Amino acid sequence: MIPGPSPRCARLITASAVLVLLALAGLVAPAAASADPIVPPGASDVVRRLADANARAEAANEQAMGAKEQLPVKKAEAARTTTAAADARAAVGAAHARLDKAYTAVDQFTRSTFQGGDLNQLGALLSSPSPQSYLDKVSLLDTVSQSDRAALQSYLDASSAADAAQRDADARALDANRAADDAQQAVTDAARTKADADKDVAAANAALARLSSSDRAQLRSGGITNFPANIAGNTLGIAALRAALTRQGLPYVWGATGPSTFDCSGLVQWAFRQIGIGMPRVAAAQQQVGQPVTADQAQPGDLVFFGDPAYHVGFYVGGGQFLEAPQSGDVVKVAPLRGNVSSIRRIAPPPA
Repeated sequence: MIPGPSPRCARLITASAVLVLLALAGLVAPAAASADPIVPPGASDVVRRLADANARAEAANEQAMGAKEQLPVKKAEAARTTTAAADARAAVGAAHARLDKAYTAVDQFTRSTFQGGDLNQLGALLSSPSPQSYLDKVSLLDTVSQSDRAALQSYLDASSAADAAQRDADARALDANRAADDAQQAVTDAARTKADADKDVAAANAALARLSSSDRAQLRSGGITNFPANIAGNTLGIAALRAALTRQGLPYVWGATGPSTFDCSGLVQWAFRQIGIGMPRVAAAQQQVGQPVTADQAQPGDLVFFGDPAYHVGFYVGGGQFLEAPQSGDVVKVAPLRGNVSSIRRIAPPPA
């Protein structure tokens, strides 16, 4: 049990673990408005300031990587909607071709059947914006044969189909333009968030470089790097946790995904990759994978998240502890679970 304290993924779990995206509300304590620093007990002011810088940098870096991960998704959506718009325009052309053919058939029988006013009446009707209204004129329908009536109905159906195809093409063209704009905005956002994250990371690294040896030791306190890796169980989460526990003691590095350096979400992604399961790159996207569980239901291998959307993630190992790649200047380790958990997720295979 964990003491104390809660939405469109792309490229997620392999066939061995289908995603279950469920709304998460009220399971654990409300998320913090911003990234909370990881401050060791009794930390000096210097270490506290570095922890603050690390928290800002981690949140910014996760956001930047998330924006980058969304780029191919946005571009693929733009390409898909552009193709759909082109197909819709082709459908309009085909519908109008059928309409022209149907009109020719109607024109032939009207020329041979009607004279004077009746023909003029029919011609005016066929150019009307609402040809279906013609069918209400029973007196005129009574004068045409069954086969000619079928030709006329074919024209009316083709006219309706052409109108529907045009509306669909217009809507899909609008979707395509909007998706293209979204993709371009994603490119702009990714560049801006990456630049902002680089500044925060540089500031944190500069602060780390100024730490004394005693401050560095203090930064790494509050956890262990020799937690047993032979955890019993056969769940997907436990299998990934066992892989992640083999990385204890390896350093935290911004944006690293292993095998010898990690950030928080990089460790989770690497661990699941070792058991053949693909996970998103960033904590906020990983937070949407699997099934939500409450704090009193937590089991080893469950993922614990901080922030909503998440900026930090780790593996629950039981006994109120979790495995994490904490922050710059620290190493992968098992530490007491902090009280600002926002959600817990369990990665499970699809039901039989």
